[in-house]
Amino acid sequence: MKHWKGTDMDKRKTGIFLLIFLLGLISGFTLSSAVRGHGIADTSAALTAGRPGESALMSAGKDSEYHASEAHDASETHNVSGSPVPQALVTSGCSYPEWDKHTTYTGGDKAVYSGKIYKARWWTLGEIPGQADVWEYTPEMPAQPEAVRKASTSPAKIVGYYPSWKSYQPQKLQMDVLTHIAYAFAIPTSDGRLLPLENPETAIRLIEYAHKNQVKVLLAVGGWSHNGTELEPVFVNATSTSEKTRQLGDEILAMCSQYGFDGVDMDWEHPRMDGSSKDQYQELILYLADTLHAQDKLLTSAVISGVSADGNICYDAAAHSDAVLEAVDWIHVMAYDGGDGERHSSYEFAVNCAAYWCGARKMPADKVVLGVPFYSRPGWAGYEDILAADPDAWSKDHALVNGADAFYNGISTMEKKAVYARENLGGIMIWELTQDTDNSDKSLLSAIKRGMQ
Repeated sequence: MKHWKGTDMDKRKTGIFLLIFLLGLISGFTLSSAVRGHGIADTSAALTAGRPGESALMSAGKDSEYHASEAHDASETHNVSGSPVPQALVTSGCSYPEWDKHTTYTGGDKAVYSGKIYKARWWTLGEIPGQADVWEYTPEMPAQPEAVRKASTSPAKIVGYYPSWKSYQPQKLQMDVLTHIAYAFAIPTSDGRLLPLENPETAIRLIEYAHKNQVKVLLAVGGWSHNGTELEPVFVNATSTSEKTRQLGDEILAMCSQYGFDGVDMDWEHPRMDGSSKDQYQELILYLADTLHAQDKLLTSAVISGVSADGNICYDAAAHSDAVLEAVDWIHVMAYDGGDGERHSSYEFAVNCAAYWCGARKMPADKVVLGVPFYSRPGWAGYEDILAADPDAWSKDHALVNGADAFYNGISTMEKKAVYARENLGGIMIWELTQDTDNSDKSLLSAIKRGMQ
C-alpha cells in the first residue's frame, strides 16, 4: 500500500495555514479580553451604544391600577449590530463580566452567570456556564459595587404611593412607618396643562392626616396611562416647546401649592433615548427643581429599573441624564415588573437595580430609594386579595389565586429587601399602600418596618 507524500509546496501551504490559525486565536483572545475589560471599567458607556428591541418599561396608571407596564417587560440592551451588549454590574472585589454568548473565552477566563462565577477550561463560544463541561464553577462570590455596599448616612425614607382613584382608607396608612406619601396622579394634557385633580377631598384629608403625624405628601404627576391613553406621548406633546414646558411646570407648581403638597414626584413613564423625549424631560425637571427647591419643597422622580431581570442594562435608562439625577432630591427605582412569574420582583433583581443606579450611574446611595410591589404577576392581584385566596400566602412568594399562579413578595422577601435598603440605599418605596392587608401580623408594611429598624 502506497503512502501519499506531500510536495514542498503542500508543506508550505500547511505551514502558512497553521500560522494564520494561531494568529487568529491570539487576536481573538486579545479582542475578547479587551471588550470584557471595558465592560467592567465603564458600564455606563454601553448605555448609549445602541437600542434594544424593547426597552424596560415600569409604569403606573389608573386603568390598570398598578405601577407597572401594561405591555412591556424588561429586555436586553443591544449594541448597534443588534447583538446583546455584555454588561457587568460587579465592579469591585472579585469582579468579572457577565457571561455573553457572543464573546469568545479561552482557558482561565472567568465570567458571572446567574450570580455565580465560572472559569473556562478551554476555548469556548456560546456554551452556557453551568450546563457545558467547558465551564468550571468557582466558589468565589460576585462582589457588589462599593457605592451599593456603603450604608446611607441620611435617615431612611419609606415612601408609599396612594392612588387617586381609591377611596380614603386611613387604616392602610401606618403613619409610624411612613416618612412620605405620593398621591398618584395628576394627569398632564397635550396642550401643556393638567386635568383637575381626581378625588381632591381624599387628597385634602390625606395631607391633613399625614401632616399631623409629621409625614410629608408629594404630588405624583403622570403614570403609565390614563383612560386607555399612554402618557409618554402626551408628555412629549405637552413639552414640545420651551413655552409649553414652562406652562406645564407652572400648572404642576400651582396644584402643589393649592393643596399644600410638600413637593412633586415626576412619573414621566418613561423618557426615551431616541428622539427629543429625554431633552424635554430634562428641561421640565430642571425648571421644577429651581422653583421647588427655592420654596424648600421636594422634587423626586420615579425611574425604570435600569436593568432587566437577566441583569442587562436597559437602553432607555440613560434618558434620565446626569443633570436630572443631580437636580432631584432622590429617585424611586421601580424594581418590579421584570416579567411574569419569578422574574417579577426577586431579591436578586432588586440588588441588580440598585447596582445600576449606584454603580454604573454613580448616584449617592441615599438618593436611591428601592421600589417594591404590593401586588403579583401575572394577574395583578393585590397582596390583600392574595391572602384572601390563600391565608398562608404571607409565608411564601407564590400562591394560587382563582386557580392561576401569582408571584409576589411575601413577608420574608419583603423584610429582606427592607434590610438591604436600610443598609445600602436611601430607603424603600411601595406601589401601592391600599393593596396591603389590615392584619398587622401579615402586613407587608409591617415587615418593611421591621427590616428598616
